[in-house]
Formats: sequence, structure tokens, C-alpha cells
Amino acid sequence: MTSSPNDWRVATVSQIHVETTGLRTFTFTFDEPVRHLAGQHYEIRLTSDDGYQAGRLYSAASIADGIGRTLQLTIAIMPYGEISPYLFRYVKAGTKLELRVPFGGHFVWTPDIADPVLLIGGGTGIVPLRAMRLAHLAARTGVPMQMLYSVRSAYDMAYKSEFLPDGLHSPADVAITFTGAAPKGWTGFARRIDMGMLAELLARLGGNPLVYVCGPTPMVESVGTILVAMGIESARIKTERFGPSRG
Repeated sequence: MTSSPNDWRVATVSQIHVETTGLRTFTFTFDEPVRHLAGQHYEIRLTSDDGYQAGRLYSAASIADGIGRTLQLTIAIMPYGEISPYLFRYVKAGTKLELRVPFGGHFVWTPDIADPVLLIGGGTGIVPLRAMRLAHLAARTGVPMQMLYSVRSAYDMAYKSEFLPDGLHSPADVAITFTGAAPKGWTGFARRIDMGMLAELLARLGGNPLVYVCGPTPMVESVGTILVAMGIESARIKTERFGPSRG
């Protein structure tokens, strides 16, 4: 079953997982399958009793096999927002919400892409990249993909059980750099993203990789500048900026 950019569906919250104090992953279940590309986003719409509506876009953290009934959205609370405070305070398993299903076609990864891929995420910018990684693992194409996750500390991490299962070691395809406090005994990267770090990861991939960068605007611009200086064509760098919002 296909979906259009104006296709609103009612989905049921089936699970809520607390990632950090201010970050939660909401699992939604649709009555009918939804087609999805890794990297796309959804809109949640709330309607008050007097008819006032508010909406907010969120990148999908995963959806099963590109078409399925189950969707995950990882959402950061914005204390003065219209959507996220309601989700954190009032939504529970069994709550039904309106979602506009999915849209966005520039910042996506599909299994037919034959080039090596480097995913670079900062903060909550890791969310759509996590969806790409899961889609890549499910597709088993054999094309190399490497992820770099920049985060202040282990306390601030999303998907900690997935990316740092024993507290000190990440999966082979995931590199983590801590920009604040690294875990005791950590032997990986512990600084802001720089040319040396990117050179090491690009060397692991080989070839002429595509690069996806998502995070706060200063981080995205800095990484983009470094990549171009390293000889990566700007056309092969896809970016998405996550910044302050009224979420």
C-alpha cells in the first residue's frame, strides 16, 4: 500500500522507551502498512477540543523492512514546545495519535545504492542515521557502511544498548566520539570531529563514499567544510540540520 505526502493516519502508541532524561523513543503501530525510506520523516498532529491544531516533524528511527505497520520516532523534549511536552506528559501505551506518513526524498538511503556510505551524526541527528544503519543491516547488500556518532557523554546517548552494549565497546560499524566526559576505560575517540578522525573512517570504507551528515547546524557546517577540504565532492555530501524548534 502506497502513501502520499498528505496521507494522515491514526497510529497507536505500543511502547515508550526512555533513552535519556529528555529523549524517548515512541513505537507506533498502524492498522495498514506504510512505505518508508530510511531518512524520511513524519509529522505528528495534535488537535485541541476547540479545534486548534499543532504539528511537528520527526525523523523516523526505524520502520520494519521499508514497509510495515510499526514505526519508531525518537523525540527530544522541548520544554516550551507544543508537541513534545504533551507526548512526554500524557501519551502512554494505547494512546492514538495522528501521523502524516512519510515524506522527504533528499536525505534518504536505499538498498540499491552501491557506493560505500559514511554516516555522521551529532546529538539527536543520529536518529535518521540509525534508521539507515538498520535498513542497511537488514538489506545485507555487502556494501560497506560506517557510522560516526558524536555525543557529549554516555549519559546523553540514544540507543545506548545498541551502540555501546557493554559500556565500553561499540559494534565494528559504529564509531563513537565523546565530546565531554568519556566512560572510564574508553579507548576510542574523545574529541570533536576533525580531519584525522574522518580520514581514519574514510580509509576503512575505501572507494568514493557517499556521506550523510545530520546534527546541529554548526556541527554540520564544520564537518561539511572538512570533508570538502579532504577532497570529497560536495555533491556526495548530503546534510540535514537539527536545531532549536518549537517541538
